[in-house]
Amino acid sequence: MGVFTAEIELFNEDDEAMVRRGYLSAAETRRETVQAGVDSGASMLVIPADMGLRLGLTVLDRRVLGIADGSAIDCDIVGPVKVRFGDRFSIGSAIAVPGRSNVLLGALQMEEMDLIIDPLAGQLIPNPRSPERAMVFAVGAILLGPAPR
Repeated sequence: MGVFTAEIELFNEDDEAMVRRGYLSAAETRRETVQAGVDSGASMLVIPADMGLRLGLTVLDRRVLGIADGSAIDCDIVGPVKVRFGDRFSIGSAIAVPGRSNVLLGALQMEEMDLIIDPLAGQLIPNPRSPERAMVFAVGAILLGPAPR
């Protein structure tokens, strides 16, 4: 499949909440548009630590980040961060890595936005089974029965 990127927008969700409550204008929302590496093997959104500072994200926790080469580093978990791809979005946290220069979009955000990787085209796309809006299959499957087709 190879490595590819997708354009995403990152927002400070606390700022977005302040806009909804009328305390900030939409223009005051801290946001960045970036080309993110797409990796379904990564679980979380990974951002440069300095981007977390520019977005004004709050440090929520500190965790060990396992790297593909087998090494590990301590990193801050920051948020809440809103990720937007087209008309779909996900709200959660990100791993802020010191010295990193690029963003990595992980599986958690892709799943929440119901995005899939098109390996032939090498691009991220909305799930063709739910093209109009994201469909979530995470909870209630046992209680509600099988997912709709």
